[in-house]
Amino acid sequence: MGQHSDNSGPKDLDSPITSPAQDLEDSTRSTARRSRVQIVDDSELQPLSSRPSLGEYLRQLHSRRHFIMADARKRSFKTGQDMFLGRLWLVLQPLLEVSVYILIFGIILNVSRGIEHFVSYLIIGVVFFRFVARGINSGSGLIQSSKGMISSFKFPRAALVLSKVLNQFLENAIPALIAVILAVSLLIPEPPNWTIVLIIPIYILLHIFILGVVFIVARLTAFVPDIKSLISLVTRALFFTSGIFFSLERFDGNPTLHAIMQGNPVYQFLTAAREVTIYGSIPTLETTLTIIGWTFGLLILGGLYFWRAEERYTSVS
Repeated sequence: MGQHSDNSGPKDLDSPITSPAQDLEDSTRSTARRSRVQIVDDSELQPLSSRPSLGEYLRQLHSRRHFIMADARKRSFKTGQDMFLGRLWLVLQPLLEVSVYILIFGIILNVSRGIEHFVSYLIIGVVFFRFVARGINSGSGLIQSSKGMISSFKFPRAALVLSKVLNQFLENAIPALIAVILAVSLLIPEPPNWTIVLIIPIYILLHIFILGVVFIVARLTAFVPDIKSLISLVTRALFFTSGIFFSLERFDGNPTLHAIMQGNPVYQFLTAAREVTIYGSIPTLETTLTIIGWTFGLLILGGLYFWRAEERYTSVS
């Protein structure tokens, strides 16, 4: 009688005994873990280099107005912090420049002939032109110096320009006040005229004008870095055609130079500032219209010019 053998072999008594239902559940979970996909809603995502519509762009700037103001205030009055005299250089720098120009143009070259209250005339001219020159230079390379922030965050790039000019608006207030006080004090015993209060809107309009210039300079130097070398030449040309240390009447015999100075908006700003502080008169209608036209015309054109390249600023190296 043959012996029957069990080919299935003995079962491992230590292995857990599971039911078919539990095996199916474990298999389902394992499959789910392997095939799990995280679904992300990207409907609100935008590329860093996109350019919104002009209306949306302005709304974005308005929504960031508190950040722009806070950033401008944070950066204000940092001049001279690493020097012994610190912030006092905000006052000393323009005063030293005025002293040098008085020595050179007032005493050595004697160009003060025919200019009433020449020292006061020179103080207003030097200090207020310095605001323009500083503004133009600040726009040069502004995009390159901010490329880390531009490549990391989505925000309207015009906020950089606004913050920079607003920072200068705050810092320039002290030198402007000192210049006006000195210019008026040199007129004693003549009392100051009520027109001196008009220096406030002139100061505001000057910085709006600077804002338009910085928009243009910032974009130009972002894509054509060689233009940085020309900025100082342009600033110097403005210096000698803005009537800082001579009057327009000096060029009555040269119609070309006379027309260049007459059409120079910086000269018009300096003329208006002198009229209301030194000579106690209201700027003429022609001067007023020229200032307003240049200020808001340049602001609109400069702002549009800067916005048109919004999507390209992330590629600036």
